Amino acid sequence: MIRVFKVFLVTFLLFFAHTVLSDEKPEMYQSNSTSGPMYFHSYVQDSPGCNLTVDNNGEVSFGDKISNPAATCPDTFAWVLLLNTIKDEFWVKWGNDETLWPEDPKPMCSKQVTSDCCVVTQQKIYNNKIGYLGTDGVIAQPDNVGGPATHCPYIPSDYSTDAETTFAAGNPVSSHSNAFLRVADPGRITRQQEVEVVYRNNSFMYYTAQQDLYSIEGLQRLFARDSSQAQNSMPFRPLGQSVSYPTDAFMLKVDWIPEQVMIDQGYISKNTLVKDRQKYITIEMNVSTDQGKTYQQGMYYLLAITAASKALPNWHWFAFEHVDNLARCDFTGCNDSFGFSHSYQVVDPSSANGATMVFDSNFVPPHVEDDDLQDNVVVFKTGQTYPSGEMSDALAQLFSKLNVASGSKADAKKPTISDPAWKNYRLKGTQTQYYENDGYPTLLGASITEGGFVNTASCLSCHVQAAVNDKGRAATGIGSSGRLSMIGLPKMVSGAPSVGDYYIRGTTTLTGAQVDFVWGILNANPAKSAINSTKDE
Repeated sequence: MIRVFKVFLVTFLLFFAHTVLSDEKPEMYQSNSTSGPMYFHSYVQDSPGCNLTVDNNGEVSFGDKISNPAATCPDTFAWVLLLNTIKDEFWVKWGNDETLWPEDPKPMCSKQVTSDCCVVTQQKIYNNKIGYLGTDGVIAQPDNVGGPATHCPYIPSDYSTDAETTFAAGNPVSSHSNAFLRVADPGRITRQQEVEVVYRNNSFMYYTAQQDLYSIEGLQRLFARDSSQAQNSMPFRPLGQSVSYPTDAFMLKVDWIPEQVMIDQGYISKNTLVKDRQKYITIEMNVSTDQGKTYQQGMYYLLAITAASKALPNWHWFAFEHVDNLARCDFTGCNDSFGFSHSYQVVDPSSANGATMVFDSNFVPPHVEDDDLQDNVVVFKTGQTYPSGEMSDALAQLFSKLNVASGSKADAKKPTISDPAWKNYRLKGTQTQYYENDGYPTLLGASITEGGFVNTASCLSCHVQAAVNDKGRAATGIGSSGRLSMIGLPKMVSGAPSVGDYYIRGTTTLTGAQVDFVWGILNANPAKSAINSTKDE
């Protein structure tokens, strides 16, 4: 009895502290015409057995009975991955699309090719580096460390301790008003003017290079191998599963937004720039909007992150957004069963007389408004901000024990582990399977990364299509369903893949060799010598 009382007392005190200290009052939620569909977006992703603890050395445990946290505790796992990625200073130490897929790729080094080639080794003779091996037997320093690769993939931190700040992936900043999209889907405007950088960890970089996936020629050889296996070795697979990244491979897509776009979209003000920068992770970068012909320096703001870990065979997918992003939870809501909760007052499902209850929800439904047609129908109220939510004690402990966001913003020109602005980002959701157990297709899309098609976006369904044809080029479209939304933007595919995307139906005749969910292969280039040879013919 004493123990029961203690549990009740602790529970009461925690609840009391929440209701007193939270800045947000419980919202009385009224069911409406969107509530039914939104019910299928509000699944609690983490198992009740997930119980994150962190020791003083930063080692995490998900609970005694959790054998695969990526599958059983996907939301908690996403937060742990994000903070450890920050601890690893991804903006300094990781490669990216431009350092992985070179402009003029050289062949892999081999017994036959011993120089003017790409070496991929962790042997001490090469100082654990990956890069271009010259005729002198020394791995050459890249021309611009952090900038696009010329001949071979490389990891910037092998050559420098500075942040990566040179990117040829910029988009021109438009001065047009975009009046309709500013209301309907402001994330689409921001998306089209971003610098999207996909950072890749060392495991990812090494595997891509070692498997010769960094050039068109390498991808052509991949297709030829897979095609031959499917035609000549069936029913066996002597080459195994073809492309399969190691379980510690990780890719992180970051949406860096130009300062002028931030001002135009109303995120920040020219009059309060110094103060506004405190709320965001910022970086000063040299960006080209003309494929590397010219570069211009400017300040960029981190607004969204989408990422994937190969901790699961089909990868573990998740998305984070800045808390002040316009439209952050539009269309599909936001779902986080670990990091932040929101208080709502709803009808108590265990009550027979319609009594209400206040509870902390993992789900934030999209804003709605009456359509004014007297039909008891509401429509989405888009382009607004959403409440911050209440940080869980477990997440607060994770931040503290990993020493992330523990200081002050020292320099707006580069991110730091201690920048408190890291606490201003919120989990949008996670995805680990094509369908929920009741058959509902899973969706996941950030308001900026998938701006214009958030309501149909599925990371899994899009990326599983990543495949190359006999030319080493994309064998399928990039996630498009071929259908349009009501405003004319593409709808994306969802659910499981179709065998017809990769084989002539009913046969083992290959049309697309899968590359393990990695659309980065679109950045692969042919060797210039091969281009010139083709021209000569």
